[in-house]
Amino acid sequence: MMKKIGLVVFVLSFLLAGCAGFLDEGGLPAEDTPVPTETKMPATPVSSDVPEPELTEEPVEEPTLPVLPVSESAVCVLPSEHPEMAYTDYETFPQAIMDYLNSGASTEELAVTLIVQGLGPEEQPVWAEDLTGDDVREVVVTVFDETQPRQGSLLIFNCVDGQYVLSHLVISEVQAYAPLLLYIQDFNADGQREVVYSSTHCGAHTCFQDVQILQYENGEYITMLEGSTLEYPYPEIKLTDFDLDGMYNLEVIGTAIASVGAGPQRDSVNIWQYDSGSSTWKLGEQTLAASPFRVHLVHDAEAAMNRGEYLIASLLFQQVIEDEQLLDWADEEEEYRNLAAYAYYKRIVAAVYLNDLAAAEQLFDQLETLFGRGNQYAYVDMAEVFLLVHESDGLEVACTAVQQYSETNKAVILTPLGSSVYGYANPDFEPADVCP
Repeated sequence: MMKKIGLVVFVLSFLLAGCAGFLDEGGLPAEDTPVPTETKMPATPVSSDVPEPELTEEPVEEPTLPVLPVSESAVCVLPSEHPEMAYTDYETFPQAIMDYLNSGASTEELAVTLIVQGLGPEEQPVWAEDLTGDDVREVVVTVFDETQPRQGSLLIFNCVDGQYVLSHLVISEVQAYAPLLLYIQDFNADGQREVVYSSTHCGAHTCFQDVQILQYENGEYITMLEGSTLEYPYPEIKLTDFDLDGMYNLEVIGTAIASVGAGPQRDSVNIWQYDSGSSTWKLGEQTLAASPFRVHLVHDAEAAMNRGEYLIASLLFQQVIEDEQLLDWADEEEEYRNLAAYAYYKRIVAAVYLNDLAAAEQLFDQLETLFGRGNQYAYVDMAEVFLLVHESDGLEVACTAVQQYSETNKAVILTPLGSSVYGYANPDFEPADVCP
């Protein structure tokens, strides 16, 4: 085994030496370097009289090599002759790895050992970089629990007086996958590198990721991310710095729950921004991606209404009524009629807020003509209550009246707009929503 590992390490070291110019010191790919285009010579015609050579052996499959960062920091323990890693079981991993590194094993050898034995991820099981600001490399390792294959640990070994010591340990939660290293780099322009890792949690249909940011401070590694990323299904995780100021945002794009019962869905973009006052990343901007579903346009119109953007809300509700390209979910005709009737009602409310009573009366006439005799009659009645009470007692009393009306008639006003029709990934409507 030792000879096999030694051979793989030799190949790895050769490849790393040749590829060093393509990686930055944080272990992330540098700018793309133009590669000369290979010029191919035209094929020489082969005479049919010349027999083709026979293949005497099968191609040899090359071993998978770890992708390790190139660091300019000093090595804690110089490589030297050493025994194989004395691994016995998962519980002994921290001590076994520490002893292996302190005996003179390189991080490349440790990575190959973990990959060959299936005890770590095939990509970046080991990362060596200065995390404390002393210009000496720490070592970050992901290991698997072979008795519980999805579980494992993230270990960080600091260099203390020329020897490695275990300084931080993250153990995966029950039924969660081993924490995997995502990035090591200075993300807040303070001159010190942070560690970004994530653990995957899967339920019956959908997987989520718990992303964390660690920084070494006052002798320990502390968590720098406020809140949780666990509510975003099958997320795409990015670190972005569009203004190139060295202050990175953590961007988590939630995609779709893998369940028909969740209903129509849309991606959500959730951005954690670095807050210099608290020295943490805080959840800031949250946006929803565009959606082809009619019900999601109703949600966007509702959000505009709640922000006091009544003209924009009215235009969005108008699109709900008129856009034939929008998609409905299960019962296309009935869903359209419910959403369109509600959209007419909300356009009436918006017109009153904009003090355009003539438009409100015109919209009510259209609503009554289209939906006054069908299953959507309650939206017509609610609009009539709103206009009559507004005329006699003002806007605030009118809002209270229709909120009470929608509560009394919840089954025909609110229920058709919510999760019982569109799935549990979509919100339910409440009486407070019918009038801002």
